[in-house]
Amino acid sequence: MAKAPAARSADLIREAARRLDTPVVLALPAPGGDDVAGGLTAAAERVLKALGRPVPDWPRWPAVRSRAPGAGAGALRGLFAGGTLRDEAEAVARDLLGWDLERGGHRLRDFGDDAYTRGRPHPMIDPTLRLEALAREAADPACGVLLLDAVLGYGADPDPAASFAPALAAALDGRDGLAAVVSLCGTPADPQDRDRQAAAFAGAGADVYASNAEAARRAAHLAAGTAGGRAEEPHGTRRGDADG
Repeated sequence: MAKAPAARSADLIREAARRLDTPVVLALPAPGGDDVAGGLTAAAERVLKALGRPVPDWPRWPAVRSRAPGAGAGALRGLFAGGTLRDEAEAVARDLLGWDLERGGHRLRDFGDDAYTRGRPHPMIDPTLRLEALAREAADPACGVLLLDAVLGYGADPDPAASFAPALAAALDGRDGLAAVVSLCGTPADPQDRDRQAAAFAGAGADVYASNAEAARRAAHLAAGTAGGRAEEPHGTRRGDADG
């Protein structure tokens, strides 16, 4: 599992994996490859199937606060703490919004890039730069939907929702046509408590997804003004509950 490798490196990894007796599931988002067809969520599902384990219904928490009809239509602006989830979201967005995202005003930034981390803590720890960017993007009338990730676990921000949920609520209160989606990467056992984080983000007005690919897909549909996602599901439902 990695960011997009050089084509030669990806070929070497695949060849090495083929020589192993232990089955290997690759998640290398290389151009032209099928290692992450369907995204990282699909790769995780392939691992579970290879182990003979059931595939869960990935949780989602629709926004508790109502939004204006058509909210989200406009440019997609992604504010990510790291490159892997950003790269996956970009691939999903390109499928729905077209390859040249910049031409449509869409931008997805990796705040874990060296340009943002020289001389300062990583954005998984220090939210300052992303909070400033969130306020700027929300004030841009071309921006229709904000997409951001929150990564939980030891060594990460002990309570990302404490800073981002109020910022999202303020942004959404300031513009009727704005929407927000959060990709929440974590488990109920993480010290931040995934479900508590999800409730705070949903309470602020964001649609929250445990699957980054589903979060990106929802955000892209909102930006395009097309039907997509499950915004009307009751709070805290999971995919299987809604699909019946």
